Amino acid sequence: MPLVYRPARAQDLERAEALVVASINDLTERHNFGAMATARPPNFQLFSLKDDPGGLWVADDAGEIFGFAWSWVCGDLWFLAQLFVAPGHQGRGIGNELLQRTLEHARKAGAIKKALITFTFNRVSQGLYIRHGLFPKMPIYFFDVARERLSAGLRDVPLRCVALEDTAADLSRLAEIDAHAVGVARAKHHRYLLNDPATKGVIRRWRSGIFIS
Repeated sequence: MPLVYRPARAQDLERAEALVVASINDLTERHNFGAMATARPPNFQLFSLKDDPGGLWVADDAGEIFGFAWSWVCGDLWFLAQLFVAPGHQGRGIGNELLQRTLEHARKAGAIKKALITFTFNRVSQGLYIRHGLFPKMPIYFFDVARERLSAGLRDVPLRCVALEDTAADLSRLAEIDAHAVGVARAKHHRYLLNDPATKGVIRRWRSGIFIS
């Protein structure tokens, strides 16, 4: 049967997550970084599917998923959260077809800003995005440090941690921070996370300033 590009369904998401993990690890192992991804329950994908199903697509061949794309929209921002093609099926134009469908999602939503994050060394994906008018803008690097070493170099500034709650006041503060940091509020995502038992959020207060972790 020919490859079919269709909207994702709830029952696709666990297999799509497995595809994403396999694709990421195939890429990072080929660049000598080792396996970096592990499978997680696709809870946020399911939330996005219920909230705005137009942003999730699969490439399906007789019931087997060869590609997955997932985008979401908040305000005038369209964000491509995932676009992956199964190892062994890359180079067939699957990514291009999926990207066109998610960009149509952005167009229908009236999004003005478009963004995504990809690995710096993933030149194939960067080329795909550039051909569709999405150009590299800001390098983001992964790093880690021992807590003790980091805290030793910080100023002795008293911070007060207050648990976030699903209240109008806390959501308003988060919206203000979002507006400064990313230019658009993500109230629906914050509300989802605040009601997720596996997630804990706090506001860190310092004098008149507010910091989030």
